[in-house]
Amino acid sequence: MASSSSNKSGKANTFLWSFIEQGGSKAIQLFVQIILARLLSPEAFGILAILLVVTQITDSIAQSGLGMALIQKSDADDRSYSTAWWLSLGLAAALYIVVYFTSPTISVFYNMPDLVVYLRVLGVIVFFNSANSIQRSYLQRNMNFRCIFAATTIAALISGFGGVVLAFFGFGVWSLVLQSLLQSIFICIVMWLQISWKPAFTFDVAQAWSLFSYGWKICITGILNVIYSGISELIIGRACSTSELGLYSQGRKYPTAAIGVMSNSIANVLFPMFSAIKGDSEALRGAIRRGLTLGTFLVAPISLLAAVVAKPLVAILLTEKWLACVPIFQLTCISNAILMIQLVNLRAYMALGDSSLYMRLQIIKVLGGGAIIWITAALTHDIYHTAWANFIVGVISIVFVDATPAKRLHGYSSLNQVKDVLPILFLSLVAAAASLAVQLLGLGCVPELFLQGILFASVYLGGAKLFKFSELSEAASLLRGFISRRS
Repeated sequence: MASSSSNKSGKANTFLWSFIEQGGSKAIQLFVQIILARLLSPEAFGILAILLVVTQITDSIAQSGLGMALIQKSDADDRSYSTAWWLSLGLAAALYIVVYFTSPTISVFYNMPDLVVYLRVLGVIVFFNSANSIQRSYLQRNMNFRCIFAATTIAALISGFGGVVLAFFGFGVWSLVLQSLLQSIFICIVMWLQISWKPAFTFDVAQAWSLFSYGWKICITGILNVIYSGISELIIGRACSTSELGLYSQGRKYPTAAIGVMSNSIANVLFPMFSAIKGDSEALRGAIRRGLTLGTFLVAPISLLAAVVAKPLVAILLTEKWLACVPIFQLTCISNAILMIQLVNLRAYMALGDSSLYMRLQIIKVLGGGAIIWITAALTHDIYHTAWANFIVGVISIVFVDATPAKRLHGYSSLNQVKDVLPILFLSLVAAAASLAVQLLGLGCVPELFLQGILFASVYLGGAKLFKFSELSEAASLLRGFISRRS
């Protein structure tokens, strides 16, 4: 009995440290982004959107899924981590050379002369992100989210302060570029100081091949994911103005970052957990179901509440110059309500060692959904039509692409998954409808925002208690376990 209690307390501690790690750094980053959005123009964020797509592609190639491979590898040791470290940095060096020499071509394509120097400076981030991916995988494998929390939070504070100071003194795009670069640098430094493992001057070719044979599929998947998620930004950057791209990217960024705090916290815990029990199919199915329902119980209401309060929230935090991004903000929030179906299934597929399936799913989404988004953006030159295309394709991809192999691989079919989360989604919609009625009162932004939040929480939590949702008691149990562990 004591062992069971200790196990529950340990899981609560792990999940909540993961949540605190995500929440702490993301809260600081969001606060910094809000200040920067008030100081800078949409055009500056439009340029950053293009820069980030390019650097994220290089990151995916440099990391080559090595961090995921280390977590999934049951016999990973210090030699494995050192091999992955040097392999990742070697790939980063090769990729930086490619970015350095192709930046003039990218600059000409977008007709932005300054893009050359921005890309060459921000491209250095690939070295630090590659190193950080190995450090992070070491800590995730050992469920040490407290160290990750310290590193990401300290880095967010230092880089955020630097970015805001530069923006205040009129450095424009440079404040965004250097803020991103500083954050990656300081995460590496703080993790280096905290963890006992340090890379040795050793390289095992056999281990490198073993890690790469698993990780290259995740690498391709990562590239496809960046292209799939950033394809609309790339086309809008070419077809529309930089200011419109800034509005579009910011409309997607804030809800994605906010929901990412919760969803990534859960996903970070689920992958090593699934990997540990992958040999027990019954236990794995149970863990997948609990992860899905609990994750949706937490993510869906936050997503729909954010969609309801989008207009007053944007007006208060970002000022009225950003109100044009509200419809894009709302569509992104609504699509995130079912995000856990995607995250849980993809983590389960990777834990089972089928990284090639993960890659094939991304290819389907890029060729099918990506083409629809591309055509919509290219033909309409309209950020709102593109946002609708992104929304429809996203929902179809989650339900009909990512969840389709579930029954064959782990026995928990997509139909059963949808049935399990439907009551949660319905209750979230009822709470959203109730809070929408507040707009009829004609209150100011601040009282409207406050009243909508209170009403939504009352309806959602009250409904969960009335209809005896097990997820409510499970979330409360996790919180009690964490408090008990701390005391």
